[in-house]
Amino acid sequence: MVRFHGQVYAFLNRCGHVPVELDWQQGEFFDGSGLYLICATHGALYAPDSGRCLGGRCNGKGLDPVPVAEEDGWVVLTEEGGQGGG
Repeated sequence: MVRFHGQVYAFLNRCGHVPVELDWQQGEFFDGSGLYLICATHGALYAPDSGRCLGGRCNGKGLDPVPVAEEDGWVVLTEEGGQGGG
């Protein structure tokens, strides 16, 4: 899960190139500019609001989204395309 421009987004922690974790330190996913998610192994760049591949070895394959919502200060998993559980 990452927060970008005040919004919460979540993706499987798996590079689109090969199934390795993205974070370069535990829980650290952004590049030095804070604008892109970066794979620490391959340097592939992803859009933090969509998981879309922006460059590098991801070769157009984006990140797999995880449906989440923020409710009363908590981040919760939601059903695909639905509102928060309950």
